[in-house]
Amino acid sequence: MSSYIDPRHKILYHTDRLAAIKAGKKPAPINIEIDLSNRCSLGCEWCHFAYTHTRGPLAGKVDTPNGRIPGGDLMDYELAKSIIVQAHEMGVRSITWTGGGEPTLHPRFDDIVTFAHRHGMPQGLYTNGAHITPERAALLKRVMAWVYVSLDECEAEMYKESKGVDKFEVVCQGIENLSAVDGGATVGVGYLLHDQNVISMPEMAELALSLGADYVQFRPIVNYSQDAPNEAIDEAGWVDAAIEIFNQVPDDPRILFDQERFEMYRDWNGRSYSTCHWTQVQTVITPNGKVWSCVNKREHAGALLGDLTEEPLPTIWQRSGACQVDGSCRVMCRGHIANITLDAIMTEPPHKEFI
Repeated sequence: MSSYIDPRHKILYHTDRLAAIKAGKKPAPINIEIDLSNRCSLGCEWCHFAYTHTRGPLAGKVDTPNGRIPGGDLMDYELAKSIIVQAHEMGVRSITWTGGGEPTLHPRFDDIVTFAHRHGMPQGLYTNGAHITPERAALLKRVMAWVYVSLDECEAEMYKESKGVDKFEVVCQGIENLSAVDGGATVGVGYLLHDQNVISMPEMAELALSLGADYVQFRPIVNYSQDAPNEAIDEAGWVDAAIEIFNQVPDDPRILFDQERFEMYRDWNGRSYSTCHWTQVQTVITPNGKVWSCVNKREHAGALLGDLTEEPLPTIWQRSGACQVDGSCRVMCRGHIANITLDAIMTEPPHKEFI
């Protein structure tokens, strides 16, 4: 497993935060996800957060969580700057620009990430890649630690079929733009696999590397319903084919295929832990300034911690804490693999003095 993406072990590099949590304190989150925009220019059929979209092909066309509290449209520029300052001052270690919608659709995206860079805040970006001009590519390579482009298909027709728009060539050009300019940001390309595209894994890897990506990641599409998010609704037998096909892909450390993640999805039968500690190390802020306990529960009423237009971030964060796992927790959620490690750390074993 590349050091770029390693949720099971990366958490162990923050032992000071973990020790503070175990002592009953509330240290600042390690990472904050910020949704600058709930608009999206694509219509990915598997999108987990399509219910948040205010504009775009999927806006208003998908099921929403019960008791949904809207997360807004575009984040106010002054609010975005205030969040960056507050996060930096309270000791947040990184910001991830993500969604929700597509972050680069915010009209002042470039100004906001430049502001964060000047404040010394490490940043990463998840993007659909459809809005990366050469000028923006130069900025991103300079101010980001990493940029992850969700490409998902390796030919134009499949891309249009699964994403609802004809932007395959535009996204490929965006990746090339990132690769062509100098800067320290790592460029990753992600593919979500399903039963229709798994056969194309070798071609996917070849394409991404030919566009200049530093690494390629394969992940399984996770399907569930809003009514029963903890239950997989797919027959995931295709995962066996994915594992077999990956073994035919040339051995290359730049090609990441976390077999454990695929097997977990195939064999999903709930979680081995009852307490989610991920909610103590990460949070998400939606465009209207609302702060949520769980990054997978944007706009879920029971996950609302507070509103940054009414209170400062440190005050709101004092309401955070470990959460009990229940039926509202999503299959293979964002924090699941890290939670396996966190559960082992937070659960006192017998004879712990003997190693």
